[in-house]
Amino acid sequence: MWFGNKDKDTEAKERKRGSAKPDSRRAIGRSGTPPLLPKSTWIPLVGLAAIGLGALLTWKIGEALFWENPAYIIKTLTIRVDGPTISAKHVREYMGVSEGTNLFAPNLQKLRSEFLKKTPIAKSASLSRKLPDTLCIDVVERTPIARLGRWGSLAVDREGYVFSLRAGSRDYPVITGSADANLKPGVKSDQAILNALDLMDVCNRSRIGEQVKITSLDVAPKNHIELYLAAGERIKINWENMGVAGIDPRPKIEIKLAELAGALRASEERGRKLVNLDLTFSNHYVPAQEY
Repeated sequence: MWFGNKDKDTEAKERKRGSAKPDSRRAIGRSGTPPLLPKSTWIPLVGLAAIGLGALLTWKIGEALFWENPAYIIKTLTIRVDGPTISAKHVREYMGVSEGTNLFAPNLQKLRSEFLKKTPIAKSASLSRKLPDTLCIDVVERTPIARLGRWGSLAVDREGYVFSLRAGSRDYPVITGSADANLKPGVKSDQAILNALDLMDVCNRSRIGEQVKITSLDVAPKNHIELYLAAGERIKINWENMGVAGIDPRPKIEIKLAELAGALRASEERGRKLVNLDLTFSNHYVPAQEY
């Protein structure tokens, strides 16, 4: 009797332990084989595959309708350049475009950015398509306002960008004394050169420019610019807040140039020639030398 009860207890414990084990048949599924990937993994993969397939179909449709469509072959390539240096041939070669290619094949934004990198003298470039067979390219050159270095071949425009000056162009004022050793085509000038450009711009845009003929500007001094005029006059000049960002320098420069023009007229009226003039002092004290 006692042994029989022990056997029943043992069997009950074994049945209890067996019920705690997972039913492996549930994990196998109806097919009899366990799934390769859980749902949390294969659902995103299916989504990515659908996106990829959609992109491929879109590409193929675009390919058939546009960039492999013979109806959009370039027959007319219109190139307009505002400036004397860049030629239509240069634009064709640097952009790699020609008649006979598909109108939608090139990436116009990429062509534009690469062309401007290769051609520092180009200030801007715009490309546009005219269906069904015309590509229009418009290029604007930078306008030189001064040369950099007395014997150099680099020029600078009003915005301060440096580019190569075409041969024979020596009729521009010269800016010397820059401490920037990295001046090369495609870069922007340092602040000292930008100060000189501000001065020249005000002079060129006003009537004072008829009297003040600038031939060179030395920007080596830290607190002023030394001007040399056509008749050999040497002028030291600066203005309040010179080189300070965010402040329009033109009103202050106009005052200084007006003083310079007045000094030139006064010397001429006395029958003398102005040699040196220092405009770095206050308005009430202007050291000058004449003969």
